[in-house]
Amino acid sequence: MTNNNIKKKILKLKKKIKKYYNYYFNKNKSLIKDEKYDLLIKKFNKLNKKYNKKKKIKNTYYKINKNFKKEKHKIPMLSIKSIYTFNELNKFTNKIKKLYKEKKFCCELKIDGIAISLIYKKNKLYKSITRGNSIYGENITKNIKQIKSIPKLINNKKKINKIEIRGELFIKKKNFNKINKNNKYSNCRNYTSGSIKILNKKKIKKRKLSFLAYDLIINNNKKIIKSQWKTLKKIKKLGFKIEKNTIICNNIKKIKNFFLLINKKRKKIKFDIDGIVIKINNKLLQNKINNNINYYKWCIAIKFTSKKKTSKVKKIKFNLGKTGIIIPIIIIKPIYINGIKIKKINLFNLKYYKKFNIKIKDKILIEYKGDVIPKIIKIIKTNKKNKFINIKYCPNCKKKINFKINIPKCYNLKCKKKKINLINNFCSKNGFNIQNISSKTIKYFIKKKIIKKDIDILKLKKKKLKNLFKFKKKKIKNIINSINLSIKNIKLKNIIYSLSIPNIGIKNSINISKNIKNLKNLINIKKNINKIKNINKKNILNIKKYFKNKKNIKKIKKIYKIINKKKINT
Repeated sequence: MTNNNIKKKILKLKKKIKKYYNYYFNKNKSLIKDEKYDLLIKKFNKLNKKYNKKKKIKNTYYKINKNFKKEKHKIPMLSIKSIYTFNELNKFTNKIKKLYKEKKFCCELKIDGIAISLIYKKNKLYKSITRGNSIYGENITKNIKQIKSIPKLINNKKKINKIEIRGELFIKKKNFNKINKNNKYSNCRNYTSGSIKILNKKKIKKRKLSFLAYDLIINNNKKIIKSQWKTLKKIKKLGFKIEKNTIICNNIKKIKNFFLLINKKRKKIKFDIDGIVIKINNKLLQNKINNNINYYKWCIAIKFTSKKKTSKVKKIKFNLGKTGIIIPIIIIKPIYINGIKIKKINLFNLKYYKKFNIKIKDKILIEYKGDVIPKIIKIIKTNKKNKFINIKYCPNCKKKINFKINIPKCYNLKCKKKKINLINNFCSKNGFNIQNISSKTIKYFIKKKIIKKDIDILKLKKKKLKNLFKFKKKKIKNIINSINLSIKNIKLKNIIYSLSIPNIGIKNSINISKNIKNLKNLINIKKNINKIKNINKKNILNIKKYFKNKKNIKKIKKIYKIINKKKINT
């Protein structure tokens, strides 16, 4: 692509962004969703990088309202970069850990309101400015003084020469629903944006706006409080309200759990939120990091997306499960739901797939169920030209699928893919947790006739692997060491999971292990079946069926012997 073509694309994007920005900030209307707007800015920045560096096009599309004076921020009031996936969140936290060796993050709610700056001189409210384009904002002091939730005086004995409080102006959901009976405003944010620009200041009192503070700047950052957490405490002492749902996270798991928890609680929160903000807790480090022209580099916002979204079916594939169940996989045009990118949807079985009658190019509605499984709710538009893809044979061994039974599946005992899946499940994290053994390694072992069944993995020794030209000495050592470690540290719940009993996942395996307690009781499960609680009747039948087979009981007895031998030797 030539420089001229890139320039044309950049200018087109700039026009679009300018239009949407103008409607959002000056006309109180949002023409597109936040994530789409953010994607346009991402495209603009990417193309700008490709374009000649000397001829970079500035993205200056902000316009100041003529009725309010232009005011410069002494310290730029930058935007927070938005992300929508946990992968992007991992990149951010890993980068902070590598570059600055910082692990503590302060996680706050991202209020969907208007960011403003409040400047106090000798404890009195002196000036208020909107964020604007981060360098220049609008002076809205007269209007801000009419809002009850903003203190006119700071609660401090000593007079502070100059202090700046930054926070979010918004309206509570209850108040908005009472005021917006005629649906004049599209959302709470647009209502707030319009309210602070009303020329008649007396009308603002009736608007019932609220304010929550999240940052503090004392004498242009000459005095710095050491952490974000302590900054919030200081803000509260000065007489400002802060958001209660704020926590300190030491790792990525806690951040993700906080995000998912807030997403579940979202309806109960009194005001609109569109995500969470993750900030480096160390305030001194925040000030050391050089920021971008538009964004802070020490914080990021992971946003929520709607739970239901539409997409188009691109392909339909069929995979084989560990027990022979054929799993239809619907490949779709990628979408984001709850911060997670969805490219495909696994349907439970062929019966479920036939009920939906899904075809390529169908438009489907997708829901992200329980923040774990993306689920197809319904088909919005069917493509009549394309035929329904019917499957009669196993996608791997090509043997006929038995449709007469409850769940259609492949019953061929010699099916290689089924074997590999069973062994893979045996070695998985929830199973024996044998590292250094991938599905490729399993395939290779079966090819070379080193293993036939999953239990053969536990019997592997250096002598058997020495003759394999593909494996180096280090790899052989790592495989044997990981097998030995897994046998030493194996727990009952993991043994149960590794057996691949139909419908018995890790949750059911944990539940069974709590009731059964040891491997001897598992072998004699027929006597102890009544001890198992909180498991449905179907799964109890699955357990009974599995243990009716004498081969399965022999397998568990062998596992028991291998574990005991290892413990005696160590």
